[in-house]
Amino acid sequence: MDLNILWLVPVAYFVHILEESPRFVPWALEHFGAPETFGQFVFGNVILMAYVIIATSLAIFYTNELTLIIGLSAAAWIFSNFLIHAYYTLRTGIYSPGVVTGGAVYVPVSLYIYSNFLASGLLSTLDILLSIIIGFAVMYVPTLIQMRRKGKI
Repeated sequence: MDLNILWLVPVAYFVHILEESPRFVPWALEHFGAPETFGQFVFGNVILMAYVIIATSLAIFYTNELTLIIGLSAAAWIFSNFLIHAYYTLRTGIYSPGVVTGGAVYVPVSLYIYSNFLASGLLSTLDILLSIIIGFAVMYVPTLIQMRRKGKI
């Protein structure tokens, strides 16, 4: 299996940021309470892009069971990000900035990567489940903390 497919994750994320950037802050303030400024939006995306690039790089350049799990978690993270956008779009009937690239880019990329990993046998089923848990935790734990802090849950 060519691990370079993991580079699709940061590329997909960059495309997603382009869709989100013009309208995400006002939308997020209403639903999550943050980010409050475009600067915070940029800062958060820099941190998350660092996670994605580091996870991908570790898996490709320092390949072992742990780094493959971490690298694969980035694909789970983008999928979980799509779920948030889809949920709020369906719940409110209002466009969630990022839902288009989430559905059109994140879902196919993450499913493609996971199907390749499943077929390759590089990781056990438990390892793959662990990567999903890590990716979802990276998405939802900070989001839920922020929502609770801002009184949105």
